[in-house]
Amino acid sequence: MKTIANLIVKSIAAAALTVAGAAHAGVIVKSVGSQGILTQAGANFGTDSIGRTVPVWSVTDDATLLAFCIDPFTPMVTSTTTYAATPNAVFGDKVKRLYSQYYSGIDYSGSGALTGDKKVTALSFQLALWELVADNGNLASGALAAVLSDNGAKAQAVISGANAMLATAQDESIAIANKYRFTTYTATGSQSVVTVSAVPEPSSLAMFGLGLAALGVVARRRRG
Repeated sequence: MKTIANLIVKSIAAAALTVAGAAHAGVIVKSVGSQGILTQAGANFGTDSIGRTVPVWSVTDDATLLAFCIDPFTPMVTSTTTYAATPNAVFGDKVKRLYSQYYSGIDYSGSGALTGDKKVTALSFQLALWELVADNGNLASGALAAVLSDNGAKAQAVISGANAMLATAQDESIAIANKYRFTTYTATGSQSVVTVSAVPEPSSLAMFGLGLAALGVVARRRRG
């Protein structure tokens, strides 16, 4: 007979396969912060405008999580929409390092708008993420290019923060210490966004394994 531990492990695996790429009805995307920046002519992700709004979102699915845009070429649909959620989405080391170094500093509570330093950090994070997933990793050139001197104080703070984050994210000597599991949300005609959850420490996984083993021992004793 199968032990309880085996049944639990198989149930978890089955659930993971079930949710991969599943459509999630009623997902709500809300703005929790934004900042306009001025860009170089012809360097605003293919648009003629020299003004780019940098957004930060929240996504409410099973819970409300901070979300960042990974598709700067598409507008966002903020009405309740059916999204396809893809757990365990794959991103490169530069994006992983960006999250490792800066994501926890935003510390979003899951409600309301971001303010103060958290808002600046989140907006800088979004700019840096765009550069890493959709451009050349350099805010001074490429598909999105911003001239620091052309922008006001608030926009300058966001751009300067993004430049510092990009330098760190692309520094291969910096370890990826804090690890996250990525979930992307996509919907026809709307921006794609990504949310994350922390990957448990090995010690936590070990404790979970011991718990499963203990359940198996109890089950065997009862059968005996």
